Amino acid sequence: MDIEIVGKTKKRIAGSFIEKIIKKTLAVSGKKVAGFSVSVVFADKGKILEINQKYRKINKATDILSFNYSSGYNKKKIEGELFLCPEVIEKSAKDQEVSFQKELAFVLSHGILHLLGFRHGKKMYKLQDNVCEILNPKS
Repeated sequence: MDIEIVGKTKKRIAGSFIEKIIKKTLAVSGKKVAGFSVSVVFADKGKILEINQKYRKINKATDILSFNYSSGYNKKKIEGELFLCPEVIEKSAKDQEVSFQKELAFVLSHGILHLLGFRHGKKMYKLQDNVCEILNPKS
């Protein structure tokens, strides 16, 4: 497993916590992969807005964007890049009255599940909830 963390953020986020979220998400997903390589890139609201406009044609900052660079889900190797916006995650955490850590776990697991081929739906959201329950970040 290869995890690269890129960029700086005003919000203190431990690399070990990012790694823990990724490992737990892979474990609960039920997907068997021989290799997993991901770059987690911290982006400010302006940068994530720019990326969202360019690739999704959506004129809004978002919490996470997932880019899968592997040739679809296969058992050989998953390669991808996740753009995280701590500013949006923090606002969402406040709106939902949960801790930043809990929202980060929910959002990052969401991105990892997309890299594994999951689409929005009950199964995906249940897996995200499971990751948060297992990690039990501060509520």
